[in-house]
Amino acid sequence: MNDLAKETNLLEEVSGENRTKLQQTLLLMMRDIHNVCVKHEICYSLVGGSCLGAIRHKGFIPWDDDIDISMLREDWERFKLCFDEELGEKYVMEAPRYGNKDCKTTWAKIYKKGTILEEIQDVNVPYDKGIFIDIFFYENVSDNKVVRKIDAAISNFLKGVATSIVYYKYPNELMMKFYGATPETKRYYRLRRALGFCFSFISHKDFCSMYDRFVSRHHKVGSYITAPTGRKNYMGELLQRSWWKPMELVQFENAEFFILAGHDNYLKTLFGENYMQLPPEEKRERHFVVRMKF
Repeated sequence: MNDLAKETNLLEEVSGENRTKLQQTLLLMMRDIHNVCVKHEICYSLVGGSCLGAIRHKGFIPWDDDIDISMLREDWERFKLCFDEELGEKYVMEAPRYGNKDCKTTWAKIYKKGTILEEIQDVNVPYDKGIFIDIFFYENVSDNKVVRKIDAAISNFLKGVATSIVYYKYPNELMMKFYGATPETKRYYRLRRALGFCFSFISHKDFCSMYDRFVSRHHKVGSYITAPTGRKNYMGELLQRSWWKPMELVQFENAEFFILAGHDNYLKTLFGENYMQLPPEEKRERHFVVRMKF
């Protein structure tokens, strides 16, 4: 995405004053979520770049502008039950098997009402487009290695199809121009749309529900958990259950949020042994938007 954004010059990078305002907005959102979780004894953890930022920078990674959190499936189910009463006045939430409407992704997104953050994949889609925080679910997995590999293959395929259905059902010219920048990305986009066409007889909402049932079907508590929708998919975010609790309260900007107990092992899994070293500038993840309104 970084390279294509440079080549096409079609998108606006979130930087400067806008990045600062976005970070401040997300921080206020996260405080509200944290307070509700503490009140209802729901465990969550900052994950991905948010967890890395908490450890390496005691807040946002300087060039970053999002917040990601995770919950175990049982905590997520409890969070759903109290969301409307506790947070419904200021926020709206989309997630598989939550409410009666479709959702954009196979994980949960909490949007701040009255704001806009439209990314390239959001153009022409019927989903919410506000400033958001992602919630990823950690699922129980089988202790059998063969079963895990089969589950991973099916999970990754179903997640890919769900995204492809959106590409097919809601095409937009900006996306076509963006992915048309190189022969490789053009072929990739065409393949995703073709895959979406093949499964378009199933609604996106139903497909996301089917995916969610599949990844959450293991009820036996074993040695491992995984975030199938995380940065590195099913096998890439396979964690030992002992890494999850007890949660640790850490500084994040001028607030305190929770991270998982085994955050060192977790960050090594995602970012490598040298995660405390800053990456070269050309490797730093940047975010681009079509439009943004606070």
